[in-house]
Amino acid sequence: MVAPAPGGHMDRIALAAQMMGGVVEQIRKASSGHSGTLENFRPRRSSRYDEARSLDLVMARAESLVGSDGHAASCVDSLALNVAGPGLRPQSYPKLSALGIAPEAANDFAESAEAAWEIWCAEADAADTDHFDDLQYQAIRSMFVTGEFLHLPVWLDPAKDPCRTFGLALQSLHPARLRTPSDKMTDPTIRAGVQLGIGNAPLGYWIAEPREGRMLLGLTSKDFRFVPRKVGHRYTCLHQRHASMPEQLRGESLLSPAMKHFRDLADYVDYELVGALIAACFTVFIESPGNSMDGQALPGHAPSGESPSSRRYPEEVNPGLVLRGKPGDKIQTISNNRPAPSFDAFYTRMTRMAAASTGQPYEIVAKDFSKTNYSSARAALLEVWKLHTMYQDWFIRSYLQRVWTMVMEEAYLRGLLVMPKNAPGFYESTRAWCAAIWTRPPRGNIDPVKERKAESLGLETFTETRTGICHAGGKDWDAVLRTLEREDRAIRKAGLVQVPAVVAPNNRTQPETASGEEDLSE
Repeated sequence: MVAPAPGGHMDRIALAAQMMGGVVEQIRKASSGHSGTLENFRPRRSSRYDEARSLDLVMARAESLVGSDGHAASCVDSLALNVAGPGLRPQSYPKLSALGIAPEAANDFAESAEAAWEIWCAEADAADTDHFDDLQYQAIRSMFVTGEFLHLPVWLDPAKDPCRTFGLALQSLHPARLRTPSDKMTDPTIRAGVQLGIGNAPLGYWIAEPREGRMLLGLTSKDFRFVPRKVGHRYTCLHQRHASMPEQLRGESLLSPAMKHFRDLADYVDYELVGALIAACFTVFIESPGNSMDGQALPGHAPSGESPSSRRYPEEVNPGLVLRGKPGDKIQTISNNRPAPSFDAFYTRMTRMAAASTGQPYEIVAKDFSKTNYSSARAALLEVWKLHTMYQDWFIRSYLQRVWTMVMEEAYLRGLLVMPKNAPGFYESTRAWCAAIWTRPPRGNIDPVKERKAESLGLETFTETRTGICHAGGKDWDAVLRTLEREDRAIRKAGLVQVPAVVAPNNRTQPETASGEEDLSE
């Protein structure tokens, strides 16, 4: 390259162009390309007619998978157990600042509210078969399988049933009943059985009530019952789904993103199992003389009077089966190398991917902690606890708190609540009276000693509370305190002396991983 003459402006520009190497090509987004593997990747948005059909199909497929595939069932049951478990229970905490009442009066109200709730929970099921804690588990499990759940608040008059205290009850319905009647498919205000108002706000729901023997498909509006979402301030239909996208009116199954993998993996394991069964049934063919007939119709043996050429071998393979073959038959053994040496690694990898699609680690779904140490197990549980907490918070604010408010309203009208004097009325400050904290299912401890030390450190540094620790363990702090008082009185009455616990040094010899963490495989 020849250096430009000093002071030559145009030469400097030419030199800069040579150094830059020309014009840089525009950045191309591969995601919007039309070549290669994306050539045929042209998804389309479904219409509201396609939406209704796909809802039914996905719902039916999800129920079939959960009913026949153990891995899919474990994905759903693990989440339902940790989110709802034995049921979320409320602790009444009326807002003192908003109500202007003393703490003693608030405690009296809270105890009466929780006592009324316990009475109602035993009467909650309109079918009179389940406790409200059972209805919670069914609702959460239905949401994970079908994407939603449907409860109708109904009124059962206590005057006609002396065993009832409350009139409010909940009727649990299958979400497949929620659909659009065939004669209203052209109505633009109805989408997948949901009647819409201004701003796509749900105004009510079309619930199928088919006559005996009729299918849900093709029903007209005369086979439906329209239930408004609210009448006044009370909910008359509790249709809940955890929406992940805007304008989403109906739910989506937890198994939907990886439904094909769940199905294919279940078929793959089934075929491998059948292959192993066939390999275990070692069948021997024995050649017999051409004219040998003993008159007995053994398996593969021609009955009396039938030519040897017309003999038929059984199509089923049974263990220890011995066949007498035709002349010219040869003994052959078929080698079966199933399962392949890589079967376990492949199956584990696929189940990890399928479990991850539901937001859960493989160890939780497969119930396999054999290759997990303390750090990795705690990291996995901390990650999945975020998912549990998200679903629990949604369940509380969108369903449980609404039911709690309705129960408290009826308890107030029936005089079951201890209302302080000179305090605002129930309808004047409904939210303040119905404020509550919900106790969640216990998380459990990976290492109880380490967990307790962390809790004690949190109390010493004022970063944790006894109430929060009890809530994380699925306990009510007030109930724990009353239990401790009762136990202390019983110990003093018996003349016993409590001996402080002495923590012995940890001399256990545990196998450690390469990182020095304790192995939980034993």
